[in-house]
Amino acid sequence: MSEFSIAALRTFRAVARSGSFTAAARDLGCAQSAVSRQIAALEAHVQRVLVLRGHRQVQLTPAGEIYLETVNRALDELDHGAMRLASNAATRATVKILAMPSFAARWLLPRLAELPQAHVDVDIELATSFWDADFRKERFDLAIHYGDGSWPGAQFLMHDSLSPVAAPRLLAGETIREIGDLQRFTWLHGALRNSRWPQWLAACGAAELKSERNMKLQDTESVLSAAIAGLGIAMGNGALVDHELREGRLVEVWPRHIHLAAGYYLLTSKRAQRNAGAHALAQWLLAQAQAFDEAQRIR
Repeated sequence: MSEFSIAALRTFRAVARSGSFTAAARDLGCAQSAVSRQIAALEAHVQRVLVLRGHRQVQLTPAGEIYLETVNRALDELDHGAMRLASNAATRATVKILAMPSFAARWLLPRLAELPQAHVDVDIELATSFWDADFRKERFDLAIHYGDGSWPGAQFLMHDSLSPVAAPRLLAGETIREIGDLQRFTWLHGALRNSRWPQWLAACGAAELKSERNMKLQDTESVLSAAIAGLGIAMGNGALVDHELREGRLVEVWPRHIHLAAGYYLLTSKRAQRNAGAHALAQWLLAQAQAFDEAQRIR
């Protein structure tokens, strides 16, 4: 049997639709002789006459009518498959982000809703971890870590600060005129970062102050959740309490911010170099962090 091409099938369909070799050639953008060769090759392949040639018009033979049904199904499937491939090629990039749990929940997630307005169209997979080992494994495109920025290729995002915060209902009916009034409330502490209260008090010249009641919780996220629930005063990091302050779930208890040497840094893995979506998201994060940091530094 003679060989034929997909082009021969498309030519046969064009001839069947137009009823003319000349019209089919015009529709396909080729010479009439090319149409004739394609039909002849197809007929040689199926060993049947498919088209009855007339002077001006052509018509399909009964075999041609039967074969046209198969050709239409085959070409429709091929066209559908090409569309699926094109759609898959245009699928949004997936960006894998690794961040500390409290930072992901309190700073990053509230801002991700702004991505469409910034025309950053990516799918995001967000994972959280405390541990340096997880950040060094590079099983991510972008990571946001806290510290002194000593990781290779780390880009500075924002500084960190401390200030005491509490739920508005905890302070209802209470008057805080001096820093010593804070002793009347329960102080909330995190087991992983238990130096925040002493650090802030020392910077305020009030290192001798002690709370009458204390509550120790496992991590920063638990501390902030307890503060929002009205269980006591938390020593809040600026980036982690910003959203809650703007939403009114927390308020500042004493108007003194101390700025810390440690901060937040953006890490970009080698795999992200092949991900245009990761690059766009990284630039957006840097811009968001810079705007936030500038607002915090003037407080």
